Amino acid sequence: MKKIFDNKVIFIFISIITLLFSLSSVVMATNDVTTNSTEEDILASYETGYSFASSDLLLFDSNIEISQIVDGNVFAYGGTVNVTGEIYGDLLVFSNSLNVSSDAIIHGNIFAISNNITISGLASDIYAISYSSFTLEEESIIARNLNIMSNSVSLIGQVSRDANIYTNSLNFADNAREVVKGNLNYISTNEAQIPDEAISGETKYTPINVDYKTQIINIITNIISALIYSFIFIMLTIWISPKFKDRIFEIVSKKSFKAFGIGLLVFFGAIIIIFILLLFTYGLGTTVGVATIGLLALTCSISNTVFSMSISKIITNKLNWNKNTSFVLFSLLFVLIIKLIGYIPYIGSPISFITSIIGLGTICINAYKRKDLVNTETQK
Repeated sequence: MKKIFDNKVIFIFISIITLLFSLSSVVMATNDVTTNSTEEDILASYETGYSFASSDLLLFDSNIEISQIVDGNVFAYGGTVNVTGEIYGDLLVFSNSLNVSSDAIIHGNIFAISNNITISGLASDIYAISYSSFTLEEESIIARNLNIMSNSVSLIGQVSRDANIYTNSLNFADNAREVVKGNLNYISTNEAQIPDEAISGETKYTPINVDYKTQIINIITNIISALIYSFIFIMLTIWISPKFKDRIFEIVSKKSFKAFGIGLLVFFGAIIIIFILLLFTYGLGTTVGVATIGLLALTCSISNTVFSMSISKIITNKLNWNKNTSFVLFSLLFVLIIKLIGYIPYIGSPISFITSIIGLGTICINAYKRKDLVNTETQK
C-alpha cells in the first residue's frame, strides 16, 4: 500500500481538485436535463415513499442519511454516508465510509474519496479513491465505467462497460460471470485470479515493479529536501520575527487540542470553499478558488515545520538551552523524525497528518493573536 499512497495528502488534494474541475462540466449538463423534470413526473415514474428535494443538497454531519429523491446533485461530507434514496444528478462524497444500498439509484456519477466504499445500488460511472477497501456487491449495476484506486477491490456486481483499477488486491467470486462486460485494465502488485467468464472483453494487467534502490534514493532525497526547506523557513522566522517561536511554544504547550480543532476546521473548510467557488459559481470564483488552493498548499507545506519548532522550543526550555543554535538543531531533528515516521506503513500517514493539522492550527491561532497584539499597540 505504501507504493500507491506515497505523499497521500498531496495526492488526495490534487485528486479533489481534478474531480471538481471534472464535475463543473457535468453539473451544467445535468442541470439542462433535470430542469425539464417535475416532481409529478419523477414520483409517477418510481413508486417510492421518498420525500422530494428539488435542488442540489450540501450535507455536513458525522452520520448522513440520504433517503429522499433529489432532483439535482448531492455533496456530502461526514464520517459515515448512507445512500438509500434516488439522486438525479451526481453524488460527491468525502467520508470515512460510503454505503450505497440496493434501493439507491444514482442517475449521474459517483465521485468519492473515502476509507471504505460499498456499492449495492445503481449508478452511471464511479470515480473513487478508497484507502482501505472497495466492494461492488452482487445487486449493484454500474451502467458505464468503473474507475477506482483502493488497497483492496472486490467485484461481485456488474460493470456494463470498462473497469480501470489500481490496487494491491483484486478479488472476484469463484463462480463470477460477466462481472465486467467491457475491458478490465488493472495495475497491481499481484496478478489476480480471475474466473474465465468474469470478463467479457479483454484483460490487461500491469504489474507494479518495486525498485527498492530507487525507493531508498527517493526517500533520502525527500528527507534532505524537507530539511533544507525547513532550515530556510526556521532561519527566516528567527530573522524576521524572533518572537514567533515563543508564541507557537505557548500555543502548542497550552492549547494543542484547540490548535488541532482549528486546523481541522481550516483544512476542510478551505476544501469546501474551493469546491463551492469552482463548481457553483460557474467560473466567477475561479481566481479566488485558485488563490485559496495556493494559500492552503503553502500553509500545509510549512505546518509540520511549525509543529517541530514548537516541540523544539518546549525541549530547549526544559533543558535551559536558550541559544538559537540549539533551537534550530532540535527543530530539524523533529522535522527528520516526523518525516521518517511518515514512511511507516499504515500508521505513518495518519501521524504526519495529525502533526500537520496541529501545525496549521498553530499558524492560524498565532496569526489571530498577532493581529490582537498589533491592534493593542495601535490603540496605545
